[in-house]
Amino acid sequence: MSIGKLFKLFLAIVLALPAGGCWNRVELNEIGIVSATGVDLKEGKWQISYQVVIPQAISGNVGTPSSAAAVNVFSTTGDSFRSAISRASQETSRRLYFAHNQIVIISQEAARSGLEQLFDVYLRNADSRETVSVFLAKGSARRMLEQLIPLEKIPGAAIQRMIANEEANSSVFREMTMHDVLFDLLGASQATGIPSLTVAGSSESLDQADKLSRTNTPSKVRLNDLGLIDKDRLVGWISKSESRGVMWLAGHIKRATVAFSCREDDKGLKESSVLVTRAKTKLRPEKSGGKWVMHVAVDAEGTLMEYNCEGDLTKPGDVGKVEKAIEEEIKREMELGWQAVRKHKTDVVGFGGSIRQNDSKAWKSMKDDWPEEFSRMDARLSVRMKVGTTGMSGSGFKKTQKKARS
Repeated sequence: MSIGKLFKLFLAIVLALPAGGCWNRVELNEIGIVSATGVDLKEGKWQISYQVVIPQAISGNVGTPSSAAAVNVFSTTGDSFRSAISRASQETSRRLYFAHNQIVIISQEAARSGLEQLFDVYLRNADSRETVSVFLAKGSARRMLEQLIPLEKIPGAAIQRMIANEEANSSVFREMTMHDVLFDLLGASQATGIPSLTVAGSSESLDQADKLSRTNTPSKVRLNDLGLIDKDRLVGWISKSESRGVMWLAGHIKRATVAFSCREDDKGLKESSVLVTRAKTKLRPEKSGGKWVMHVAVDAEGTLMEYNCEGDLTKPGDVGKVEKAIEEEIKREMELGWQAVRKHKTDVVGFGGSIRQNDSKAWKSMKDDWPEEFSRMDARLSVRMKVGTTGMSGSGFKKTQKKARS
């Protein structure tokens, strides 16, 4: 076939393409865009709640006050997840569209009963979004979806940005996507940690748009404790301070502010702080005395943000003392996290994966009894801190003030 005939055939095919139309076109007025979902367990049945965006409420100009909420929340119930979702057509005139679903909130009761069905849905269905952020709630997941958030119109999107901001700037919690959760639960330790949400402040729910007109809302959505998941069930909670220690142990610290004391007699008063801008954690397992020991070495660097000590930072020796004080504080946080997860026998810090990588034969012999082995382990912690920048002043404010007077 000549070049000319090939070109004519190609042109005919191209011109014929628009005639078929968009066979899989989705009309916006036919779908309900889900921004967040909640999972509760009610009387032995799964209750799935949906936070659906109301387009008319968000189509106005930015900053324009509105008396209507931008989302609507409703629920369906079923013996399984898919049966509950399939009943959505009985309560809404639009087909639910999950492509923009950003968070999944799971109630404590549902998480304690087991989440095998939820995880199976995400592994089995090609249209499931593994990038959704996962949260737990000590109360009702639906109630969390009903809460409006100041400065934001769509609560689901706001909560996802909240956890992303937390991970990037404080590192008490890590953003756990469905992919991260499944990756951990299908890994060596088969355990993971999921942050929880709570309604802080008064008992008054922030579920009406007119309450956002106040300068101070009566309650707000806040990140709370870290839930420990073993296999597919919630087995316990650890506090924010313990969660930060877990983040150090697991190597998930990205950026964090560490408050520390320069004196041993300060009785817990920490008047100085450093901004950790880089951190790396190395794990090295060792069999010693019939049990496993994990050597955890943290190498960190940061900038001094507050300094209320007696030393002079123009002297290298005094800078070394500050670094030593910071190292001791980080070790204290790590020990707090270690004792918390050890008590719950839940390896959310990845010690099992490290042993499997270093000694696969030993791991095979104890993987079935890993929770007990994990609780018998010892962790030997070491921290090396480098203060890269101390600021413009070599002394604390009080000492500088005294010099200025003399």
